[in-house]
Order: sequence, then structure tokens, then C-alpha cells
Amino acid sequence: MKFLFIVIFMITANTRFCSAQYMQLFPWNTGSYDKANSNDLLVMGQSDEIDIDNAEIGGSPFWNTDWKTALLYTGKFKILIAKVKMNLYKNSVWYTTPEGVVMIAKAGQVKAITFFNGEDTSNILANFVYLKNDEDKNAHFYQVMNDGKTELVKLDKVIVHKSLYDPFTGKTEMNYKKETAYFLYENGKMPLLKNLSKESVSAILKTTAPEEDWLNKNRNKLRSETEVLQFLHYINAENK
Repeated sequence: MKFLFIVIFMITANTRFCSAQYMQLFPWNTGSYDKANSNDLLVMGQSDEIDIDNAEIGGSPFWNTDWKTALLYTGKFKILIAKVKMNLYKNSVWYTTPEGVVMIAKAGQVKAITFFNGEDTSNILANFVYLKNDEDKNAHFYQVMNDGKTELVKLDKVIVHKSLYDPFTGKTEMNYKKETAYFLYENGKMPLLKNLSKESVSAILKTTAPEEDWLNKNRNKLRSETEVLQFLHYINAENK
């Protein structure tokens, strides 16, 4: 699996709003984010979205159903937008203009996203980077769960699940279904975790005796996102 470099977002608050500091993700990027226009929506290459909701499909294709304030990164610009959604079924970024018109960014234009909690840009909700691997013909938004030398990366895909035809209703029910996969990024590689377990994590990271002692003392089985992130926080702190 070949990837470009992973963005590491470190957002710091100032008196007006957060400014993003980052490591280089895109080798072709020659833009200066510090000097870029942060409010020009014209660079998004926007297109109208007509059907906001598909009433024939149950559930939601969005990462979060609520509009969120977000900082969008293109190849050269960062743009702070008050209302943004991410459609995981179509791998598209939706946003509203100041006039309230719902738009969709041109495919591939958004390279990374930082979502904030509400309008509070000092409180980061999630960071995403747009990547494609050799085993998938489509690029997706991967969520970077932590910073440091070793990172947990999460991929949520949304598919449409069709149930069997119901002769009583005369319908075939369709619902959006989320599928989640986890990866561990380290030293330019990002192998897939078979599952969240001590065996899977240890097989990739080759845990040392001190790390095994830490896991045992903290009764950490590496069976959840929280437990894996706690362990990565420990090893990243030890390896600074």
C-alpha cells in the first residue's frame, strides 16, 4: 500500500479563530497556507447540489448529520467555512455559501479538512486527509485520530445495503450502512489492522517488553479506539 505523506494537524487558538499548522502532505503543493486567502469560495470549483436527501434510502450518508464549521485545505488555499458536511457515500464535501445556498466542492479539490465543535474554532472535532491506496480505485477521506510518530487512522465507508424484496409491501428496503477500517501509520507505511485487538496491534508495531508491561499494568487490551489511542499516546511520548 503506497501513500503520500499524512498530514498532522496541530491547531492553536488566537483571539479570532484557530490557524492550522501542518506537516507537508502533498509533494506537489507549492502554496503558502499562511498567506492564502481564507474566505474565497471561488477556488472550490463549486457545483450545485439538487437532491440534498434521498427519501428512498434510510439513514444518512454523512459523517456527521449536523453542519459544522470547518477549515478546508485545497492544493494552495485554506478556507474557513461556517457550514460544512462530508458525504461518505459520494466522498464529497458539501458547504453553504453566505447566502445559504448548498454547494458541493469539485471532486478532489479538498485535500484535507479540520472540523470544529460548533462555531468554536479552538475546539477541534476531527481531522481528515483525502487519500487513495493501491487496493482501492477511489480516494476516500481518512480520519487521523492522533498526532505523533505512530498514528491511528480510521476509514469510514458508507454503502447502500439492499434487503430482500418484501412481497407484502412490494418494496426492497435500502439503507445507508457504514463500514469501518483502521490503519496504523508509521515511518511512511500504513498497514491495515485486521481488527482492534492486542494481537493485531502488536503484530504491526512489534511491541517491546516495556510496552507490554505498560499494557499489563494499565489492563489495556487494545480492543477499542480509546485503548489503542491511549497506548499510542504512551509510545509516542516515550519515542520523542
